[in-house]
Amino acid sequence: MPVIRPVSRSVAIVFVLSLAMPAVLPAEQTSVQKLLERGALEEAVQRAESERDDPESTYLAAQAFMKMDNGGRAAGEYTRLRDTGDESWKEIGESGALLVSGNLRGAMEAATRAVAANGDNAYAHYQVGVVASKQNNFQRAAQAFGQAAELKPDLAYAHYYAGMANQRIKQTPKMSQHLEAFMQLAPDAPERAAVAAILRTLRR
Repeated sequence: MPVIRPVSRSVAIVFVLSLAMPAVLPAEQTSVQKLLERGALEEAVQRAESERDDPESTYLAAQAFMKMDNGGRAAGEYTRLRDTGDESWKEIGESGALLVSGNLRGAMEAATRAVAANGDNAYAHYQVGVVASKQNNFQRAAQAFGQAAELKPDLAYAHYYAGMANQRIKQTPKMSQHLEAFMQLAPDAPERAAVAAILRTLRR
C-alpha cells in the first residue's frame, strides 16, 4: 500500500494561490487593438505583422505608426490595405495614404467612398473622423467617430476621439458619455490622466 505523505504548508499555499489568481494571456494572444489601447505601440505593430491577412490589424498598425510620428511606415500599411483589401478597405487604405501625403481633400473623398462601399465597416467611419479632424471639421468628426463607436462599441479610440470632437463643438453630454466609455475600455491608455482630469472638471 503506497504511503501518502502530507503536503507541505508552502506547497499548499502556492496551490491555493494558483487557483485564486486569474490566468494571464501571453503577449502573443493580446490583440493589436488592445496593445494599441494601452500604448504598447511597438508590440502592436509586431503583432500586426503576424496577422497580415487581417485588414483590421493592418489599419491599427498604421494608427500605431501615426502615433509614433512615422508617416513612412504608416503609409506602407495603408498601401498594403489599398492593394489587398476589399473595396471598403481599399478606399480606407487610399484615404490613409493620401492623408500621410497631405492631400486632405483626396483623403476625405476616399474615406467617403469607403463608407459608401460598406457602411457597416466601423473603420471606414473612423477614417472619415480622422480626416475630418485634420480638416478642423469637428462636427463631422464627432458624427463619424460616434458612428464608428456605435458599430464597434469596444473600439476605445473611437470613443476617445468622439469625445474630443464633441468637446470642440461644445456637446458636453456626448463628450462625457464617450470619454467615460473610453476610460472603461482602455484603463491603461496614455491619455487616461488627461481624460480623467476633463471628467473631474465636468463633475464639479
